[in-house]
Amino acid sequence: MADTVEMKIYQALLIRCQAFSLPAGVTMVLPGVAYSPTAQSKFVSVEVHFNRSIETDLSFDMDPIRQGFMRTNVMWPKGLAIVDGYNLAGQLRAHLRRGTKLLQTDTQVRIDEDPEIGGLVTGETHHNIPVTTRWLCYPQVPA
Repeated sequence: MADTVEMKIYQALLIRCQAFSLPAGVTMVLPGVAYSPTAQSKFVSVEVHFNRSIETDLSFDMDPIRQGFMRTNVMWPKGLAIVDGYNLAGQLRAHLRRGTKLLQTDTQVRIDEDPEIGGLVTGETHHNIPVTTRWLCYPQVPA
């Protein structure tokens, strides 16, 4: 059975996250991977979201443009220098910068705008600095 476009998109985004060089003591937590942080754990959690596709072909012969966003949450322990958490968020933003093209088999995922660093969210034990990366996957043009 052939892999779906959605699976290739998901894989391309996670492979790109795994290629990011984390600072010492920081863990990357991918979707579906069990992780039990402590109050002093520094980690980045990853979420991939699909939005509604855009139909561009009236004959329905071509696939739609798929779109969505990936959220990486920099989870920084309270009591540590929050500027270091923002520095990590900025590094993630640069790693997923505008113009990035990810190829997974015959599927290309494009990041056409710079990721956005969201407002600081303070939880019980950690500060959360969200980095939102919007992505698009254009259909393959029939030969």
